[in-house]
Amino acid sequence: MTTSATPPTSRYVDGAWHRLHPATPLLRGGIGLLAVLIYVGGNLRERIVAWVFHLPDVGGDPVDEIGRHNLVLPATLIVLGVLVLGVGVFWLSWRNSEFRIDGDAVTVRHGILLRRVRTAKLDRIQGVTIQRPLLARIVGAARIELDVAGQNANVRLEYLSNVAAENLRRDVFVLASGRREERADAPPADAETAVLTDPGVPVVVVTPGRALGSILLSETVVVLVVVAGVVIPLLTAIGAGPIAAVSFVPLVIGSVTVLARRVGRNLRFSVESTPDGVRVASGLISTSTEALPPGRVHALRIEQPLLWRPAGWWRVSVNRAGHRAGRRNAEAERSLAPVATTEEVLALLPLLVPDLADDRELLLAGLVGRGHGEDFTPAPRRARWLRPLSWRRTGFRLTDASIMARAGFLRRELVIVPDARMQSVSLRQGPLQRLLGVATVHPHVVSGPVRTRLHLVDAELAQQLFRDLAAIGVGARRVDVSHRWREVTP
Repeated sequence: MTTSATPPTSRYVDGAWHRLHPATPLLRGGIGLLAVLIYVGGNLRERIVAWVFHLPDVGGDPVDEIGRHNLVLPATLIVLGVLVLGVGVFWLSWRNSEFRIDGDAVTVRHGILLRRVRTAKLDRIQGVTIQRPLLARIVGAARIELDVAGQNANVRLEYLSNVAAENLRRDVFVLASGRREERADAPPADAETAVLTDPGVPVVVVTPGRALGSILLSETVVVLVVVAGVVIPLLTAIGAGPIAAVSFVPLVIGSVTVLARRVGRNLRFSVESTPDGVRVASGLISTSTEALPPGRVHALRIEQPLLWRPAGWWRVSVNRAGHRAGRRNAEAERSLAPVATTEEVLALLPLLVPDLADDRELLLAGLVGRGHGEDFTPAPRRARWLRPLSWRRTGFRLTDASIMARAGFLRRELVIVPDARMQSVSLRQGPLQRLLGVATVHPHVVSGPVRTRLHLVDAELAQQLFRDLAAIGVGARRVDVSHRWREVTP
């Protein structure tokens, strides 16, 4: 792709080492240390005073004892000394934490006694997330996390100012996209004052009603209702009510915690289209803005639980190389769009898989279609014994640049795999599948919440499909340029 003149970059993209936000020591641990000291001091204050000042037995209030023995000045000096020591340690940590951005990588180094260096190669960056916890929002700071392909390879910058964080993310994407040329008459902008973020076009906007409705109609709430309305009364009727109530307390606490976290994330959730891919914003108290550049989606799934069907809501999840398997968030919280309407899904999918941009009917057939037709290759009728309810909807379709697989009866599901993101392909056939003359074809991609399997494929067709996908994957990777979306010609 050929682009016009490049806008100026921020002052951080110069290859020199830069320090983080001055409030970084406080945000990274200063408040936590202060809280620990207050807790320990409140619980052990009598013993601490007796040990430091060699008093026999401090039975009353330590402050009164200090005043009675004329130890106010030494006590004040000790408290100030501890505070100065703590501030000094965190200041040294901040002074020894630096980062730089050059044409190939983002490098972070930190540590006082033990120096650590982490590098994120620009061509392996899968996304950039800007997080603003509550305390960071108060001081106008943000934490940046670079999602890098590899096991636990992500790189964090804690913290930068809000404007600098936005500009830095844009500059990282400019470099990662292949753009290298800059205008001679456009000097670097001040990262602390000039906002360089490209405006976004809203694609998915979750309203408060939809956010709350999706939670109330979720499987977690259904389980809680069944437990409270059926299981506990049934156990009470047989004399095990109190024991049952106690045993279900952990389940209730865990479920309520998960639901509260989802509500807090979904109440201000939006997805925007930008020149550098899609940008996902979420959070009510602590906010997060995640940018996903083009060419980084390895697989995506659009699913619709049964209770969401009357409202026409869908959940969109993706696999990408930069997401770690052991992250705290649950699968539903890692989704690209936790609850979106059909029209929003139809507008979002072409941004993630561009070759589907002009085929609305094909997308609708994948979302809600079933049975025979020219759009999808359906499962043979003899396969109904393996999936009695969903065999009519099970099928696949090969487009010019992706693989589509639909399935599900109670929970509709459409999986899309870009050809260029396939890493390998396998063919499996169990005993029952062999008896019924069907097989499963599995295009392999990076791990994640999306399972990329083509189920109930006719056995002979599966063998041909296996050979075709192997050749398609190799050819697609050779010509793919989606990950170099802003590359310019000299």
